[in-house]
Amino acid sequence: MKKYVRVMDGITSNAGGFEYKLNEVNIANNWNPTASSGKEFGGFNYTTEDCILRWLHRGNTIYDVEIPEDAETIKLEGATTIYRTNKIIVSNPRPINDEIALHFYKISNIPEKSYYKALGVVAIMDYKKTAFAILHDKINKNNIDEALDEWNNFITHDNKGDRKDINDTVKEIEANLIKIKQSID
Repeated sequence: MKKYVRVMDGITSNAGGFEYKLNEVNIANNWNPTASSGKEFGGFNYTTEDCILRWLHRGNTIYDVEIPEDAETIKLEGATTIYRTNKIIVSNPRPINDEIALHFYKISNIPEKSYYKALGVVAIMDYKKTAFAILHDKINKNNIDEALDEWNNFITHDNKGDRKDINDTVKEIEANLIKIKQSID
């Protein structure tokens, strides 16, 4: 059986501001499982431990997730597998640090392209060991263009550019990506 998890800032979702109750059933204010866009779906997102790497920027705390038997759930396939539900129980809060991020990287099972965006995720969170592990394991001359596209998309944050100078890890990873790109030009 897969273990389900969710990342939040403390007990609050930074993807909607919902404040969760620990070890109790939380019921979504909005739930529309037939919607065509993420914002219209409502509900609560969660995923498996092997897919959470891509979502570590959603907060500083990871929780175990349990879904009540009477809950409605949908599975969304995309860059990683995400589930949504109208009812969720979160428990066992643990602060996320570089060691935990590295653990999630080592057990991850996401599409190759998702690692390039995950590189941006762990870099902005300043998980330096994890960022350099992804850089060394997943980025090379053969995929640098696609990796840079995903990196730039995530780091520029819809052209706001607000993540470019967020910390030294972002700057170091970007410098290394540019070196890889320049080595083939």
